[in-house]
Amino acid sequence: MPIDPSRVQAVFLAAVASTDPAERGRVLEELCAGDAGLRARVEALLQAHDQSGELPPIGQGNVAGEGRATVIDSATASAGRMIAGRYRLLEEIGEGGMGTVWAAEQLQPVRRRVAIKLIKPGMDSRQVLSRFEVERQALALMEHPNIAKVLDGGVTDQGHPYFVMEYVKGMPITDYCDRARVTIEERLKLFMQVCQAVQHAHQKGIIHRDLKPSNILVCLYDGRPVPKVIDFGLAKAINQPLTEHTLYTAHGVMVGTPLYMSPEQAEFNNLDIDTRSDIYSLGVVLYELLTGTTPLDRQRIKSAIGQEIVRLIKEEEPSKPSTKLSGSGSLPSVAAQRNLEPAQLTRLVRGDLDWIVMKSLEKDRNRRYTTTGAFAEDIERYLRNETITARPPSTSYRLKKLVQRNRAAVLTAVAMAVALIAGTAVATWQAMRATRAEKDALAREAETKAMLSFVEDHILAAARPEGLRGGLGREVTLRKAIESALPFVKQSFPDQPLIEARLRLTLGQSFYDLGDDRKAAEQEEAAYALFSKLLGSDHPDTLMAMNHLGTCYGDLGRYDDALKLRETTLALRKARLGPNHPDTLISMNNLANSYYDLGRHAEALALREETLALDKATLGPDHRDTLACMFNIANAYRVLGRRAEALKLYEETLALFKAKLGPDHPETLVVMHGVASAYYGLGRSADSLKLYEETLTLDKAKLGPDHPDTLRVMNDLAGVYADVGRSGDALKLREQTLHLIKGKYGPDHPATLTCMANLANSYATIGRHAEALKLREEALAVRKTKLGPDHASTRQSTQDVAASLLAVHRRADAAALIRQAVAIPEKPNRTDPGSLYNAACFRAVAAGMLRAADTSPSAAKEADVEADRAMAWLKQAVSAGYKNAAHIKEDRDLDALRARDDFKQLVAELQRAKPSENAKP
Repeated sequence: MPIDPSRVQAVFLAAVASTDPAERGRVLEELCAGDAGLRARVEALLQAHDQSGELPPIGQGNVAGEGRATVIDSATASAGRMIAGRYRLLEEIGEGGMGTVWAAEQLQPVRRRVAIKLIKPGMDSRQVLSRFEVERQALALMEHPNIAKVLDGGVTDQGHPYFVMEYVKGMPITDYCDRARVTIEERLKLFMQVCQAVQHAHQKGIIHRDLKPSNILVCLYDGRPVPKVIDFGLAKAINQPLTEHTLYTAHGVMVGTPLYMSPEQAEFNNLDIDTRSDIYSLGVVLYELLTGTTPLDRQRIKSAIGQEIVRLIKEEEPSKPSTKLSGSGSLPSVAAQRNLEPAQLTRLVRGDLDWIVMKSLEKDRNRRYTTTGAFAEDIERYLRNETITARPPSTSYRLKKLVQRNRAAVLTAVAMAVALIAGTAVATWQAMRATRAEKDALAREAETKAMLSFVEDHILAAARPEGLRGGLGREVTLRKAIESALPFVKQSFPDQPLIEARLRLTLGQSFYDLGDDRKAAEQEEAAYALFSKLLGSDHPDTLMAMNHLGTCYGDLGRYDDALKLRETTLALRKARLGPNHPDTLISMNNLANSYYDLGRHAEALALREETLALDKATLGPDHRDTLACMFNIANAYRVLGRRAEALKLYEETLALFKAKLGPDHPETLVVMHGVASAYYGLGRSADSLKLYEETLTLDKAKLGPDHPDTLRVMNDLAGVYADVGRSGDALKLREQTLHLIKGKYGPDHPATLTCMANLANSYATIGRHAEALKLREEALAVRKTKLGPDHASTRQSTQDVAASLLAVHRRADAAALIRQAVAIPEKPNRTDPGSLYNAACFRAVAAGMLRAADTSPSAAKEADVEADRAMAWLKQAVSAGYKNAAHIKEDRDLDALRARDDFKQLVAELQRAKPSENAKP
């Protein structure tokens, strides 16, 4: 009489809960009640479970031990044995319920490492052979970079099937992400690749039915993580048979892994499975990538038996990922594995990611994503800060996404609303005082309504459907909404110029926070003109507009204009507000920034140190302005060669910014950039590279890909790539940076010219000298016109062009260009070590180039003159305060001096004087 499968199931599930052999024996003795056949079948199932770690099929015709025959005995399936005469088994690397996977060496027709799947000993029942053939055929149908490929297949000498797969050396996706401390954004990007792979399988008519981390391996290809979906052993065909053998799921079989199993898949003998079952399993994997655990508790599933497992899968509603995180005792370690603080992780997951995950985990499959492609697209929308489909797009939700797409302008948007309302009252009061006229409450109310009407009619109206009363569409960005309002500013307040001035001041700050310095400067110039005319040159509002405008000029590379404006602002604020007023201190800091931009580093440092002392006394040691001044002093130390002091101050400032503002605040990210540059200057390239990449990821997420801070980090990161020999990465990043900066600032902006020079360096490194020469000549022409032939940047461009001319064998042209450059008088600031050091480097390079371009005796004498001048200025730089002997010794610009005895003596003296700073880490 056949054994009732439900009885087999009940006994198996009771016994499998115990791992102690003695306890398991007592359970079997009690429940089998002397039925030897029942006990033998359950023991076979237990053995299969213990070997695979998964629930085996329970039912007639596919139970280990029934109808068994020897397929490949232990002697055959061992290291060194040959399969089909061309595959040598190396080591067993995996085992499932029906087969083992071996790493093998293919000997012919090509030699390579492969993976071979063999049926386990005793598992060649008709059902297992059919499953084996299903997996082979399923893999053969698919061709996707994120799915392990089948390469070959056949029958062993003993007449048993095998197939050969791409060798995938990786680890489960969750393990890889945790060990590598992968960020949430990068986890989502890896997961999207998995979704695309599964979508490919679905398009080929294949349902995986066992998606889980151990079947999604992450491998490194050229240092980049690539997920691979493996093990289609439980795959089901949708539209076509995958084997000629009869394939069926026997009564009582639960196919898959319970922790990752969809409710419909948990039904015993339920054949109504479609692609949405895989979507549920992917949702569980995503849940685990975000929270470090599965929706259903592992221990509860492990201890549950029989129908309780099915009930948990079908009825237990999972907590939202953010809820699971907030109630978890392991939150600190989970957050650390994602490079976040605990509170940050919970905040990041709360909201859109909760909705995306919970939609994929709907018990009713009709409410899940319809395809894995749609699942991936919603994640991509999240990463782009667009409206996701996993939740109803309410008006408030759309407004939230509108702001999030412009993260840097969140505070600006809020400030704008407050300033436009509160500022109305202020502007009205100022107008009252200026005209000495009393206005009643009704007049003030009317002006407030006028301001609110402007915001409603010309800014918020942009979110209306396109074409409807000024609407630009519901997904309009904050930038577009503000831009659309600009033509209406003047005409909206023809008799209220102070309100117009304040509005333009706020609009200018909005554009500045959005990274658009040109539009910011336009609005600040208009505000400055209005305030000056209406309130006078020393009124606080006029001075505020001057301060904002000076900042815009500095960022636009108009350094001389910025300097004049900042000098005037500081003088007026000192006279009007006093030397210790916070606004006066801000002007001192900004003027120091202008000195820094113009290469007057010693003056910049002196003014910054004075400002810091006043900041600490007036504002306190942890005020944001105090911390910003500390950061600026660290910058000055760095350019003056005091690199160890710079790093110490950078790290101190970074710790204070993180504590005060958080690890991903835009100001914190600026300081991270400084620390990365200090690491680089001290030769700590690996530390610099890691921190630059982290900063760039945060900048892109927080500020956007074309924000000035993001572009500065991209430029510097490319330099580190070049220094560590990653020429291809440097070239790619420099091309991207130049494209973005040229589009943002124009072809003649200083930042554009710097990026052109850097890209030319990359071209030169890989031998594309003609392209390098073209870029360098273009940059030199702009700099000669804008800056003059004697500017330091023009001199550097001249040397770059000469280097390219040498590379293309135009030696005479190179020599002529160098002689033109050195003939121009150069007068470095004798008290500024940075100015002296740069002048010394220029002359040293010139000496080397003359020797390379012209081998005549007269050219050799010219080169000696330039080398002597370089050495003299280098000694003066050291006397003026340049202290980094390690940098002097290793700077490639000083190659022409390295063999000189006086150069060696100078470095030795510095090393003796400052060993702690000069030692190279």
